[in-house]
Amino acid sequence: MEDRFTVNTSDFNNKIIYKLVLHQITMKYKTIFTALTLSAASLFTCELMAQDLPPTKVELDRMDSIQTTYERDKAQTQKEQDTEKMNEAKNERSEAKAKAKEAQRVEEEASDASKQSSDALKAEKKAQKSRMKADKQAEKAEKARDKSDLN
Repeated sequence: MEDRFTVNTSDFNNKIIYKLVLHQITMKYKTIFTALTLSAASLFTCELMAQDLPPTKVELDRMDSIQTTYERDKAQTQKEQDTEKMNEAKNERSEAKAKAKEAQRVEEEASDASKQSSDALKAEKKAQKSRMKADKQAEKAEKARDKSDLN
């Protein structure tokens, strides 16, 4: 029978080794986690410090220069666009005038052709009337000759 005070050394050694290995693994993770935390904290701190600095006079002058250049370019671009739109409007207006003038010319030609056609119709009617009158006169003259021949 075993004595209560007797310690099984193999169990005890295994427990100690287990605790030591567990402690070493835990320390490795703690070391890695601490290193990562400190690195991240330093990066965030540097980024925040960089943001807090007010711009220098040189930077302000440069920003003003860039802003002035931008506004000048914007005004120039707007002026060019306005000029281009004005030229387009003038061109469209002159094209519209040319089309209106052409339409008026065509209308006048059509009116002249209609008048000539109307005049030709009147002249033809007059000529037919004259031929009919001449035919009637010729008939009357023939009848008169026939009548005079009979007498």
